[in-house]
Formats: sequence, structure tokens, C-alpha cells
Amino acid sequence: MRNIDDIVSAACKALTASLHEAFEAGRAHTANELKSRMAAFFEGLAAEAETNAAGAETQAAAPAAPQPDAPPSEEQRHE
Repeated sequence: MRNIDDIVSAACKALTASLHEAFEAGRAHTANELKSRMAAFFEGLAAEAETNAAGAETQAAAPAAPQPDAPPSEEQRHE
């Protein structure tokens, strides 16, 4: 499984090649459009990663909910 650094590196290489090709073909407007799309894509990835990290921290801090079929804990038995 690839980590996020490998994925970002591969995406950056693909973006660089696409931009280079677009500029060489004389289509600067196409390259600028592609650059804008990729910037929005990476901003979305970064926002999603931040949301996932915050959710994981919240979930780790929350106490585990009792399972419906689980026997009562020692604390619940003494209540």
C-alpha cells in the first residue's frame, strides 16, 4: 500500500509533465486551467486529511460505548 507521500509525489510528477506538455504545445491557457484544477484537487485532499485526522483524535478521546450484548462491567454491577 502506498503512503500519502508516494501518492502526492506521483501526482506532482504527472502534473508537471502535463503542464510542460501544455506549454510546449502553445496552450498556456490549458496549462493554467489544469494548474487551477490540480490546486483545487490538492486543497480538497488536504482538507479531507485534516478532517480525518481530527475525527480520529475525537474518536480516540471518546470513551468506548458499551456493546448491547456485552455483559455489564464491574462498575455497572456495583451501581
